[in-house]
Amino acid sequence: MEKKILQMIFKTQDGSAMTLSLGDLKENLTESEISTVMDEIVAKRLFASNKGAVAAKDKARFVTQTVEEIAI
Repeated sequence: MEKKILQMIFKTQDGSAMTLSLGDLKENLTESEISTVMDEIVAKRLFASNKGAVAAKDKARFVTQTVEEIAI
């Protein structure tokens, strides 16, 4: 089974990278929609780490994973 994940990468206040990964995405998610969400996350400082709050958007990418269940 394949899973599609959206990774949104931000720069924190100290310049470090912080990645937010989301699954169960709606079909046909556009670059514009992703960019708008990332802008809102930065503007509202919705997430922070020990490196500080998100300060800027860096990049976004889709990652496709192949998941194989193992019967145990």
